[in-house]
Amino acid sequence: MDKKLKLLFTPEVLREAAGRFGIRPDSLRDLNGFQNFVYAGMAGDREIILRLAPQAHRDEAAVRAELEFVAYLSEAGLPVPRPIPSVTGEEVHLVQDGFVVTAFEKVPGRHVRIAEESNLFYENLGRLVGRVHQLSRRYSPRQPRRYEWHENAFLTTFTTYCPSPLHDPLDRILKGVSRLPQEHDGYGLIHGDVSSGNYLNDGGSSYLIDFDQAEYSWYVSDIATPLFYEIPIPWVVGDELRKEITKRFFVNYLNGYSAVNAVPDSWLKLIPLFLELKQAIVLSALYRSRDFQASDWSEWDEQARRFFYNNMLNNTPYIDLDFARL
Repeated sequence: MDKKLKLLFTPEVLREAAGRFGIRPDSLRDLNGFQNFVYAGMAGDREIILRLAPQAHRDEAAVRAELEFVAYLSEAGLPVPRPIPSVTGEEVHLVQDGFVVTAFEKVPGRHVRIAEESNLFYENLGRLVGRVHQLSRRYSPRQPRRYEWHENAFLTTFTTYCPSPLHDPLDRILKGVSRLPQEHDGYGLIHGDVSSGNYLNDGGSSYLIDFDQAEYSWYVSDIATPLFYEIPIPWVVGDELRKEITKRFFVNYLNGYSAVNAVPDSWLKLIPLFLELKQAIVLSALYRSRDFQASDWSEWDEQARRFFYNNMLNNTPYIDLDFARL
């Protein structure tokens, strides 16, 4: 989150937002959201998730479009957190002209451990994302549409926050993605951030949460994104182990995904490009939101930043694998 937006968030804003959904202020627990302010709290005897999105990040129309898509997936039986209406029956509230407030049911499961989950879990996750895309192909929104991939705030503000040597590499990536055909079978509304923080493991089954980054993009992006986050940086493991971890996740995830959705080889050949795109988005998020001199900026954080930076600067593949041959 942009550091300036954090200054707008006050205890009064949180109390008002919680009150709209009947949440006891003394029950609120900070979940440390990255883009939004996210809390767990008790409304009666029910725990729910409260999310406050700065309007500069997500306006009301974008949030309503997100909630409509999530409700559509939930009604189709997918394990996603349903939106919860407020005490006055509204799904969205504007608080103090600065925050768009929503609430979601608390779903079961634990946060995953990167590269440590079972083959079955990765397969179930791939199947779930495949079902999201399957339903997306039939989805006709009533609300205003969500934004297109190139309108992602991390891409539109990249040159504002990131060092100038990365500007030309970003332009190369964007031109490569822009040339891709937007065909119905390959392009639609996707989750947009299938990262290890946004899916839960409930006894081997998957729950997909946080559709805040939902956007119109190529479905293969939702294959490349979880892969990006599951691959350790070289500072953590050696090259061969890194490749083995990548193959294990990818093969099982793809097995699950392809059980409900065909995956053409043409998609698999695009994975390196979408890994580059995600790397650029993550770099933009780091430069926009993190203080590299702060006490919570770790050696791992710095090594990751350098790895992403040098990859992008030198046009180096995120990992040297042919995904069409795995």
